[in-house]
Amino acid sequence: MRRPIFTWSIALVGVPGLMLGAVWSETGWSYPAFGEGPFVTDAAPFCASCHSTTDSAYQPEFSAEAAQQQVFTTKHYKALEEGYGGYELVGAEERQRLLDRARKIDENSTVTLEAPTSAAPGEMISVTVTAKGGMGPNIGIMLVDEPIRYQARPIQGAGWFIVGPPEVIGPDGPQTNWLDRRYNEEATNLNFVLLYNVSADLERDIYPRAKVTYNLRAPQDPDEYTITAAFLYGTGANELETGEFVNPPGGGAAPSGRIQFSNVVKVRVQ
Repeated sequence: MRRPIFTWSIALVGVPGLMLGAVWSETGWSYPAFGEGPFVTDAAPFCASCHSTTDSAYQPEFSAEAAQQQVFTTKHYKALEEGYGGYELVGAEERQRLLDRARKIDENSTVTLEAPTSAAPGEMISVTVTAKGGMGPNIGIMLVDEPIRYQARPIQGAGWFIVGPPEVIGPDGPQTNWLDRRYNEEATNLNFVLLYNVSADLERDIYPRAKVTYNLRAPQDPDEYTITAAFLYGTGANELETGEFVNPPGGGAAPSGRIQFSNVVKVRVQ
């Protein structure tokens, strides 16, 4: 039986500030693209064009100036400070409040990757992504090959095979909600996981936490392979605060979402 479709608009892709909304519908906005969804499938962070990145090094193919334009201090903070990029109609006092909140969320958002540094061809290994941060109501994690915002590939593109569905632990314990949306129940070995119904309490310094473990089969060709994780989170409106969809200040195109890569682990297959 076909499952209901989960609607989310996001500050993940920069549409309302990874606001992946917790609203049920038969159609909806979805990451990594807009239209009917959700896109419960393998994904890479290049589609989140409205997101800001946390490091200019994530755009190595750009000039230094162009790479810096994608960084949150330029793409988001400066837009709030000067009132452009969707914030033209937002008052100065509200922009300052949003800026203070975004800074606090960014300072408390982290992602790390744990993985072995060697494996035999075809050997099974486990890698774990641990993330904290974002405003909610959703955060996303992708396992990819390189920390390059527009050219990263799902980890399978480098020759790894994801064996079985990722094991997802959210703030409330194990979660299967996202993978349960998969139309093909037999193919849930995905590199992209969305955790939803998570929220931050900035006054109490409480932020969403997630741990995602992937079981991988190593490539057959001996070589050195890189693995990293992309963490997507928002700093904009959180509809869990109101119980309904809230368009964030600045509108859907305001760059209130973030892309942050974990450390890179080099795995020698031999």
